[in-house]
Amino acid sequence: MISLPRSVLIREVGLRDGLQNEKSFIATEDKIALAWALTEAGLKEIEATSFVSPQAVPQMRDALQVVKALGNPAGVSLSALVVNTRGAEDAIAAGVRELQVVATCSETHSAKNVRMTVEQALAEIEAIAGLAGEHGVIMRVALSTVFGCPYEGKIPYDRVYALVERLLALGMARVALSDTAGLGNPLHVSEICHGILTRFPEGDFSLHIHDTRGMGLACVTAGVWSGIRVIESSIGGLGGCPFIPHATGNIATEDVVYLLEAMGVQTGLDWPKLLAAALLAEKIIGRELGSRQLALARGRFCVN
Repeated sequence: MISLPRSVLIREVGLRDGLQNEKSFIATEDKIALAWALTEAGLKEIEATSFVSPQAVPQMRDALQVVKALGNPAGVSLSALVVNTRGAEDAIAAGVRELQVVATCSETHSAKNVRMTVEQALAEIEAIAGLAGEHGVIMRVALSTVFGCPYEGKIPYDRVYALVERLLALGMARVALSDTAGLGNPLHVSEICHGILTRFPEGDFSLHIHDTRGMGLACVTAGVWSGIRVIESSIGGLGGCPFIPHATGNIATEDVVYLLEAMGVQTGLDWPKLLAAALLAEKIIGRELGSRQLALARGRFCVN
């Protein structure tokens, strides 16, 4: 382990990864209001939507309207997820300046998530990279099931390292190491993060954790202590992959921020405004969300 950093960047994924699993359609104006609340809290990287088939992910059918309404706010990087060249073309035409693509370590998850083999998905990413290069668009990638797959079990470390190497060779600005099914534990996360940062010291990496088994914050701590400097999280703890059985939400942004700030690691976020954004997310969704900090705000925890 190395010493804790002075600061960590929080990348907000609630608008896309958080909302995609909601069965009831969230009004476009509510998505936009939540996006502005997140920027007001000081978030500098926000995954705003995805340009995917509305049959596959109905919640994202208003991607164009969301992107057009948000524009390109100063000092904020807004991205959109795409899984094929058609989606990339639509996103670029809408004015998106940063694309997020998806690869996975598991053949079974790849088939269910993007309906392609791992090799086919990598070929599609290469084609999208060419398109992005023509238009000066940044590309980032989420590498899924790094810490385990509900269908295939533990993923060999060498498979993860080989995929990271190929993705960096395709020009990815950042690789998100994703615990899609919430199967990671702090030791596993520490080993993988240390192995990747040692092998690819010039790469830029983030950690994307789902809290399915309640180990999310412990895994974040392990990742940051191992050298990760970007954490992806979802306001209120919204989320869950539609293609993972019993998937629950991402780690809550406000819980991560509280954890890091309590350890003396700066996030640069405005705490009252961040909590207000979480409360807004809960109001928009229409039910209580799983964030610990929201539970405190509702007075559900005893504080001595």
